Amino acid sequence: MALIRRADIVIVGGGVVGVATARALTSSGRSVVLLERFSLGNKNGSSHGRSRIFRLSYPDPVHVEMALQAQSLWRRLETDSGESLLRTMGGLDVGEGIETNAKAMETSGVPCELTDGKSISERLHSVTFDTYEPVLFQPDGGIIAADRSVTAFARVAVEGGVEIREGEPATALEPGDDGVRVRTEHGIFDAGVVVVTAGAWAKPLLATAGIDLDVRVTRETVSYFELLGEPPPPLVEWGDPATYALASPGQGLKAAQHIAGPEVDPDSEKATSNHSAEITSAWVQRRFPTANDTPHLLETCLYTNTDDGRFILERHGPVVVGSACSGHGFKFAPVTGERLASLAQGLT
Repeated sequence: MALIRRADIVIVGGGVVGVATARALTSSGRSVVLLERFSLGNKNGSSHGRSRIFRLSYPDPVHVEMALQAQSLWRRLETDSGESLLRTMGGLDVGEGIETNAKAMETSGVPCELTDGKSISERLHSVTFDTYEPVLFQPDGGIIAADRSVTAFARVAVEGGVEIREGEPATALEPGDDGVRVRTEHGIFDAGVVVVTAGAWAKPLLATAGIDLDVRVTRETVSYFELLGEPPPPLVEWGDPATYALASPGQGLKAAQHIAGPEVDPDSEKATSNHSAEITSAWVQRRFPTANDTPHLLETCLYTNTDDGRFILERHGPVVVGSACSGHGFKFAPVTGERLASLAQGLT
């Protein structure tokens, strides 16, 4: 007979959104258990790696305001954890729609500068633009230490009383009138609420509770290039698909196409795409004169994508859905974690 345990709130998924939610629940007075199918910081999903872009450059003021809130919450996590996690070094946008981004930031009072390629290239010798190419510079952009952020959230959560159980995949959810039963490969948890932040594994798990999560999972290829001199600010070149690059401490320049990979089963082989790497390499050669021509490392990252890049943060009875990725969710984790914690407590 399976062992049955009790918790007020169970969180399924220990990526950055899951551990951020756990941390946000430490002041709730409730018993909280987080279940992670692999181990914290594993390379199978979406939260691994040394860095992520932090930017306030978005085409709509809603995301700009969320980024401002996230900026403040990242600083609070730094204080609580004693870790330096958010490095400000500016941020660059080029390509389609950057004028809209500039307008949205101006609406929110965020400093930015819409200028030309010549001015930026003269200022930053690590990035190359065409002379009259419009370029958007945002001084508060930068990078987040991704793997250390997951560790920091988890440590603060555990210090606040959260139990983290690694290597325990959730296999089914059974909602009822007075809560939800969470079945795992090792036992059963009866909880008042379950928060599902399982990334690419969320859709099939939620289906066991009759919830249809309208997302598709893609496997993206990320390339790393050796870099001479000072790292450049993060750059997003908007197009179809967009391409981005950012510094990755100890690894050089990290670059990839955005939502260009194949739709996959998250449990399938983690194969990188040489075709995507070649396209990324050609772009890096054009934009970054101090980067090596060929990548020294390729890895994969799973994206869980909605049709318009929105985040799904909602409650269905005792089941809270937290699908906050679409390839740009990491920077918002402190905000989405607090919102999911509020939903779990019935506060919103």
